[in-house]
Amino acid sequence: MSLAQSVGIEELTCLTSKERILLYLSDFVRLDDRYELPSGLTQESIASSSRIQRKHLPQYLKDLVDDDLIVQRKAHIQGMKQRMNGYYLSPSGTAKAAAIRNRLAGVAVQVVINDSTKIMRVDEIDDATSFHITFCDIVCEAIQVGRLDMSSLGRIETRKRSKMESSDRATQTYKRALKTAWRDGNVTATERFLIEELRTHLKISNEIHKELEKEIIKKVAQDHMEFIRIYRTIIEIGLGDGTLEGPEVEILEALRKMLRISMLEHEELLRETEASVCGPRNATTLEVVRER
Repeated sequence: MSLAQSVGIEELTCLTSKERILLYLSDFVRLDDRYELPSGLTQESIASSSRIQRKHLPQYLKDLVDDDLIVQRKAHIQGMKQRMNGYYLSPSGTAKAAAIRNRLAGVAVQVVINDSTKIMRVDEIDDATSFHITFCDIVCEAIQVGRLDMSSLGRIETRKRSKMESSDRATQTYKRALKTAWRDGNVTATERFLIEELRTHLKISNEIHKELEKEIIKKVAQDHMEFIRIYRTIIEIGLGDGTLEGPEVEILEALRKMLRISMLEHEELLRETEASVCGPRNATTLEVVRER
């Protein structure tokens, strides 16, 4: 019994990080033609489920891509607004993962069930439970705990769900901070430092940071273009009688600040609109607004 346990556990725990990644991805099939990829195929999910330190994962994935064992594809990810890199097995990766699974399937390990123990093959463990347990789950449990306990295995899904919910909350908190930093279209050195500190504290990956920032910058740019359009329309209305003066100037200046229109953009819009509405540029009108 003890020899079987020793040999079995060692067989599970000696898998390399790259083999664990392949084993984990072997549970995801027929993905080449899918528009939306499962959330389990992101770097964050792969690192968490295969128990690999997040900082080491990008290099492992790059090696596996270079070896034509996995495919990296930018795609829509289930439950996420922004497109991200997803990773899944290539045909050669599928063959290698199948070989790993076949090797592990017949490994006999000692499993604690309530107050007793039982020798089971790895491929029998999932069938003996009322919940779904993957080969990768079994391997990672053996690595982390050093033994297999059915009650602990049964809590894996709950732990995964709790961890993902915590990760989602962290991502949303970080996204709100990014939006605040980018609200005026520019991030100062101090804001960048604070954002980086928050990213480290919340354990937000660099990939997620880049995707979130790209999404926010795009939205800021779109909003700014809409603000420019609104501001131009207000200028056109104000120049309906050929001049901007008195309350009109004060209202326009307040609107400029509210919409975060720079003075340079204001002057350019004023020149363009004035030429369109009033004909040749009226220097007096421009100077009146500039004085504000």
